[in-house]
Order: sequence, then structure tokens, then C-alpha cells
Amino acid sequence: MKIIRPLIAAALLLVTINAIAADPTLPELFKRAKDKFASADYKGSLADFELLDRNSSQPGFATDRAKLLPVITFYRGANLAALGRKAEAKAAFVTYLGFVPNAAISSPQFPKATVDVFELARKEASSQSTTISSAFATFTTPPNWSLPPDEHWIESPVRYLLTPAQKKEYATFTSDAERASFIAAFWKQLDPTPTTEVNELRDEFERRVAFADTYFAIPKQAGRLTERGAVFTFLGPPTYVGVKDLGNEDDAVNQLRSGGGNRFAVGGPSLQRQGAIGQRESWYYRPGRIPAGVPYPEVRFDFITKEGYGTSVMQKDSEPVTTLGVATDAVRRTLKLN
Repeated sequence: MKIIRPLIAAALLLVTINAIAADPTLPELFKRAKDKFASADYKGSLADFELLDRNSSQPGFATDRAKLLPVITFYRGANLAALGRKAEAKAAFVTYLGFVPNAAISSPQFPKATVDVFELARKEASSQSTTISSAFATFTTPPNWSLPPDEHWIESPVRYLLTPAQKKEYATFTSDAERASFIAAFWKQLDPTPTTEVNELRDEFERRVAFADTYFAIPKQAGRLTERGAVFTFLGPPTYVGVKDLGNEDDAVNQLRSGGGNRFAVGGPSLQRQGAIGQRESWYYRPGRIPAGVPYPEVRFDFITKEGYGTSVMQKDSEPVTTLGVATDAVRRTLKLN
């Protein structure tokens, strides 16, 4: 699970040196990188912005990084575009536009090549940004769909809500009648409006699981059983989806070669295809869709589809706190589960 730190909104191009506090080397490096861009030293500017990215990632610079990262993301794209690396530039701009959808640039402030790639990124971003959200907004649980009270019920995302004792108890049942009785009692204790006939929590939870089954299934595995389905169940639709082609030296490819990570199923942002071989699909969660208790203003999940490695794999980093874990813990605390 890959977690990256905050991006902020459009004032990014207007960030002043005085707004960047803490370590004086950050403002100096920021100014140097921008000056190199202004003098058309795009290679040098790119290197300085990458250094700024690394330096601001150090402990103690969270506030500075919140201001800097949007700028870094934008100028990474601007420099790459000016250097003729259009695919990489477009990916950077798409990421930026996910946070600042109404941003605009023009010549002569920026090179024409940069402006052209930015406009291509805008078109791609607008086609990707709300597909999952809009699909879920109009989604209704299919009439023939259910979470049957069988031995596999406990394997669905509900497993994150069950206590160890409940899991142990469920494993002792030998009939669907016993399981159905347990399931009914389990949801009844969590009903936010017990005096009504509708259990809103159960209905919404199962609607998300049904959506996962509908859109995230992979060969021989129901969508509810993928961790992608689990992420969706607990976090809901991502704020933004981005897709990037993988190069031979991409860090995800290198991790695949070393055997890292093989957990997440991948679908396309159009929801009409499985992930293309050789692509990385990233789900971004931003404020408003990140549960309380997650210590990161932005979370990114990377899903990789690579030929020769099965259906899909997920690129993971060794962050100490996983967002899914924090999200499920937060739900458990809210529901007062042990």
C-alpha cells in the first residue's frame, strides 16, 4: 500500500518563498529550481525539484511539504514536457489536475510544449476523475445479488468488523440456519436506527460489497474477496483515478521482479476493462474521503498489471500505518466493537 503525502490547491503557482517555513534550505532550493526553469535549464530545474521532493519528505517538514508538493508535482510535469518526455509529463499533470481541476496555464509564461501537454492531461483527467464515483452514485444492488449465509460469508469485507471471538464462533456453525441467525443478530446490534425496519449501515455496507462484486471481480475470484473490494467497501470511491504506462525501469516493475506484493486486483478507470498489461492504476483518496485517524492528508493505492505475474499485483511501500487498517479500526471504534 503506497501512501504519499499532501497535495494542496491552486494557489500552488503563487506560493511565495516566505510561506515555506522551517528549514531555510527549502526556500533556497525552491527558488533555485524555479530560477532554472525560468532560464530554460529544464534538466537542472527538474533535478532540483526532485531534490526538494526528497528533502521535504524528511521528518519535521509536514507543513512545508503540504505547501511544496503541489508545486513540485506541477513543475515536474512542466520540466518533463519541456524536455520532450511527454508521457511522464502528462502523468504528472494528471495528478496535479486531480487536486486543481480548474487550473490553467498559457504561453509565454510556459513553453508551448508544456501548455500542449497540460491540455492533453486536462482531457484525460476529466475522463477519469469521477467515473467510479458517478457509477457508485447511481448503483443499486442487483436483485439477484446476496451475501449468502454460508461458510464464505466470513471471507467478505465483513471480516474486518468481526471480533476474534465472533470469527471463532462463526467457524463452529454447521448449517446455514445457524449462520443466518448469527448474521441477523450481528447486524441488529450495529443498527443505527433500531426502532425502524431499515438498517442503514447494513444496507450501505452490502451495497458497496455488491458494487465490488459487480466491477472488481477477477478470474476465479469474486470482487468482494479482493482487497481492492475491501478498500472500496471501507473507503468508498477514490477521489481520483490515474493511469500510467510502466517502463522497464519503473519502480513497480523492479518490485515485481523482486517478488514484492501480489494482492490487489486491478480494473480500469472506465470500469469496463481489467487493467491493461504494463499499466499502473492509482487510486487517490483525499480529505473528505479519508477517515479520521489516518495521519496522511492523501493516500494513494497503486494497482499493477504485469504480464507473467498473474492477473495483477499491488505495489506496496513499508509505511508504518496502512490506511485500510486505520479505516477499519476507526469503523470498529465508531461501532464500539472490541
